[in-house]
Amino acid sequence: FSANVFYDLSYLQLYNVVFTVAPVVILGCVDKPFNYKTAMTYVAVYMDGIRNRYFKWWRYYAYFVDGIYQSVVIFFTFYLFNYKSTVANSNGKVWGNSDFSTGPTVAVVVAASLCVGLNSWQWNWMMGAAVGFSITVCFVYIAIASQFKYFTVGGSANAVFVTIEFWFGLVLSVVVALLPRFSVRAWQKMNKPRDLDIIREIKVMHRPWYGQVFVEPDEEVQFPPDTPKKHRKWMPRKD
Repeated sequence: FSANVFYDLSYLQLYNVVFTVAPVVILGCVDKPFNYKTAMTYVAVYMDGIRNRYFKWWRYYAYFVDGIYQSVVIFFTFYLFNYKSTVANSNGKVWGNSDFSTGPTVAVVVAASLCVGLNSWQWNWMMGAAVGFSITVCFVYIAIASQFKYFTVGGSANAVFVTIEFWFGLVLSVVVALLPRFSVRAWQKMNKPRDLDIIREIKVMHRPWYGQVFVEPDEEVQFPPDTPKKHRKWMPRKD
């Protein structure tokens, strides 16, 4: 209940404009479930948008609750390591407030970047580079800023990055924070797939017995080993 700010102000200022912006830009600009010709072949996928299935009121509150859950998990994971204990590096430096806030900052950036990447339809090299850039630039900034003793985060990298508590807490908090969201998504895709999920499976798996799917004329169609011969005669459209 103190009026002090938990996170360093530089972390707050750089979070949206530097640390997490790249995956969002790639997601908005290039991500798509399949090409437009496949969408025109299976026009039923547009019904989800017409019926407003993507922007229902309960989705907002679900994301709201998920955001609170992730923040609580990440904060208290590091808090439990520091509560009634002394986290120190090999030089004997004990974590201060700026050191303690560095752990959750890195975990939030990693979780947010992976959340955007795992929510994308296509995990291509651009999305991989964007997620890697976001996480890397966060580490690089902390490493550089901590070298200036006049900064509030001065010495944080030397105090935090060399401790097992930080690395274990980083992995544990990110996994636990993201697990419910993607468990629900996996269950939904396996048990209650939407039309979009079914068409993507047709497109990715090249399963012609579900219907004809457009592929590029020179693209080789890979059939599963157990595909009947009568289905192997299917050829991609030439138009």
